[in-house]
Amino acid sequence: MKKYLSLLRYEAKTILRDTINLYMCMFPIIILLLASYVFPMIFETMEEGQGLEVTMLILLIVVLIFGSFFLAAMATFLLLDNKDENTLNTVAVTPVGASGYIKFKMTYIYIMTVISTIVVLLGTKLIAGNRYAIQGVSLFDRIGIVHIIGFALVGALFTPALALVQSAFAKNKIEGFAFIKGTGMVAMIPILMILDTFEGGLQYILGIFPNFWAVKGLLLKLFPIENSANLNYPLYLLIGAAYNIFILIVAYRFFLKKVQY
Repeated sequence: MKKYLSLLRYEAKTILRDTINLYMCMFPIIILLLASYVFPMIFETMEEGQGLEVTMLILLIVVLIFGSFFLAAMATFLLLDNKDENTLNTVAVTPVGASGYIKFKMTYIYIMTVISTIVVLLGTKLIAGNRYAIQGVSLFDRIGIVHIIGFALVGALFTPALALVQSAFAKNKIEGFAFIKGTGMVAMIPILMILDTFEGGLQYILGIFPNFWAVKGLLLKLFPIENSANLNYPLYLLIGAAYNIFILIVAYRFFLKKVQY
């Protein structure tokens, strides 16, 4: 236990000494402020109708996706620090080992993402839930703490997987930043689910993107749409969890292979 506490202290110092890491770490709080205060101000300038619904849907997808995305970016920079400083080679000869160290790092990144996601969604629900309303009905009244925790547990799985893939391909922080910008565009692809084309069975084309499943499930709780092709919320989460765990395992092995050879 002591060895992991020492590692945790080391990781905390690494995060605190880099301004970029601090910014990435604080981004979920920025998302919470936007979701609780800025976005509702935008809604108030719009008239009730389809335009309001689409705008609300898009901004909610941003809230659901980008908090975890920026924590993945922070994790990528931390892993690239390890590569630049040859920390993994040093850790490899310790009782923890390189693989154990990566598992530890990805575990606390995952926990951070789960907590930040719960804080963002629950905070938005408590602070401004009544301002996310369509025809007088609050969208956040349709979800409870169980839905939020379920979404957080599944959605957060993609954060360490994305970090491992980005840092495996990137040779340094400059390349890492380029990969982060590219994957940022990819991370937003599930926003296509707002199109009528992807409301039916074609929605599952977007299922190739790991963050689709949890986001789609929660959006259907917020915006109930009757469609025979839709699954229920637990099933979206179950498929999303299985798919993300598979990707995480592959990404973990791929990263170790890249840094060891």
